[in-house]
Amino acid sequence: ETGRIPVPVFPGVPLANHGNYIVRLGKVVQWLGEQAEAAGVEVWPEIAASEVLYNEDGSVKGIATSDVGIGKDGAPKDGFARGMEFHAKCTVFAEGCRGHLSKQVLDKFNLRTHAMTYGIGLKELWEIDPAKHRPGYIEHTMGWPLVR
Repeated sequence: ETGRIPVPVFPGVPLANHGNYIVRLGKVVQWLGEQAEAAGVEVWPEIAASEVLYNEDGSVKGIATSDVGIGKDGAPKDGFARGMEFHAKCTVFAEGCRGHLSKQVLDKFNLRTHAMTYGIGLKELWEIDPAKHRPGYIEHTMGWPLVR
């Protein structure tokens, strides 16, 4: 019915991950941003986009931000600032898998027709006895609780 075939888990088959690195994603993203800026890319992480802008031919032109500093009554407050338009040859939507602008782009260009299936990873931080710590050690597991 779903078109999916369950893959059996073979006991005793080790999962391996040799010769790779453990990194902090935040540090990698920060480094990538620095590399992009050094190449002349403008990175605006503090800007919240509110709308996708399109060219007359339907291609993405950029994004627009919302007005800020508006009171509950709709009148501008002291800190009022008009929203801005950012036009670009290339616009990268880096707002996560369920971002509101990404959804608009997916719908406009029918990108869900052959949608990918993906999972979300979770990060946990455990405090362990330093005597049991092995720097760089990775253990692959499946299921919870861990069966030993």
